Amino acid sequence: MQDIGNMVAKKNEIVHEIDGSVMLYIPAGPFFMWNGKKSIEIKEFYIDKYPITNNQYRKFVEETQNDLPAFWKDERFNNPEQPVVGVSWDDAMAYADWAGKRLPEEKEWEKASKGTDGREYPWGNMKPDENLAVFDLDSAKGAPALVGKHPLGVSPYGCHDMSGNVWEWCQEWYAVGKYRVVRGGSWINHMYALKCSYRSCSVPIGKDNNVGFRCVKEV
Repeated sequence: MQDIGNMVAKKNEIVHEIDGSVMLYIPAGPFFMWNGKKSIEIKEFYIDKYPITNNQYRKFVEETQNDLPAFWKDERFNNPEQPVVGVSWDDAMAYADWAGKRLPEEKEWEKASKGTDGREYPWGNMKPDENLAVFDLDSAKGAPALVGKHPLGVSPYGCHDMSGNVWEWCQEWYAVGKYRVVRGGSWINHMYALKCSYRSCSVPIGKDNNVGFRCVKEV
């Protein structure tokens, strides 16, 4: 049974003042991680409702003089309301630190994506289609959608774009010293990568056009 009812007693949606992100409350409690084989206990936290956008990242760059993302001048990737891409793990960490937040732990990301009922995808067990997520596009012509444009694909807690659109950096190493964890699949990937339990990785210095991030903060 979902524990979403507990959200009523908490501020289930807040606006983070520094970067303007809407953040959603994820309650404490266990859930089954990695295909239901391991029960994980998690403390309560807030997570961004949407991936960080180009518009939000621009404010960070203006205030910190951090480098602009790769693809910043590419019209396929620079709409203000698209998720920012072309950012390394260190870039994402720097943004989170500036905003007074942090990158999610992998277990936090997965619980926000799937809830507690063991579903395969944020929206349930139905296979992905174009109404639910952005995936399997031509790498030479496709691009991430504007955030929040697939409300039918929302997670049990109200998070958007947690399957497809862009991979999202997490805190952990996938292989220590080599790769960092990314979750969620992207606009390029096949539907198998969109499952809530699917894990992948990227080199921390990578600035790919299909990797972005969202942040969390303590309650």
